[in-house]
Amino acid sequence: MQESQPFIDTVSDSLSETWYHIASTAKNLMDKASDIVDDEFALPVNQQYINDALKKFVTNNVDAILELRVELHDDWFRLFCTIEVAGIYAEVAGNFGLVHVQIDNNVQRFVFAQKTYTDVLKLRCQSFLKLQGIKAVIWFYHRILKKDPLGFILSYINIARPKDNIIYLDIHRWLKKNEKIMSTLHKFHVNYGVVEEEQLVLKSQVKIKNLFINSSGEDIVTPADQPELMDGPIQPVSDATSPSME
Repeated sequence: MQESQPFIDTVSDSLSETWYHIASTAKNLMDKASDIVDDEFALPVNQQYINDALKKFVTNNVDAILELRVELHDDWFRLFCTIEVAGIYAEVAGNFGLVHVQIDNNVQRFVFAQKTYTDVLKLRCQSFLKLQGIKAVIWFYHRILKKDPLGFILSYINIARPKDNIIYLDIHRWLKKNEKIMSTLHKFHVNYGVVEEEQLVLKSQVKIKNLFINSSGEDIVTPADQPELMDGPIQPVSDATSPSME
């Protein structure tokens, strides 16, 4: 048995070196691929799905919003919003263009350009004076400031951030607790989006390196994954089914 020990040591050293080589090669490839993505692919999302998502992640989480939905058309969309806040009930709508989309594990943001002033479809208030005051504010925005009050309203109810006629909508706060969505976003990202008739087409790419990383962000291949080599005799086989306790 003593004569076989050099052979066992040689086999163990060989297996260890082979494993380290595989692990090291895989790690190097993943490091080099950190900024490499595969071919871009189109991910179409239909209008109904978007409206269902708006209801689930926005309307159901913001008391002031009673309804939020979109109608998608080629290169533009119409946004409908019903709000009730501070004794004011309003149904409004406006036309927008999609400027930018960024969706990954860190940022989930839509950027819109407002194409038209907001149409006030319905407006009710607890008092006549408040109603006339709101109409006066809308008139002042449109005629004097040459701006639209929708951005201010969305900012006031803490939905989006306006800048001139650009509106930034960050949805991370509503998605961050959804582990399934965040785990998926760790593997791919959306570069931009195109609005088409009754659908939004998201142009996406998969992060190759992140396909080899688990949802917690840790590498799958780590030093802890090195197989525990077995000591003791090679024969019989049954003696080698678990590491030796010697």
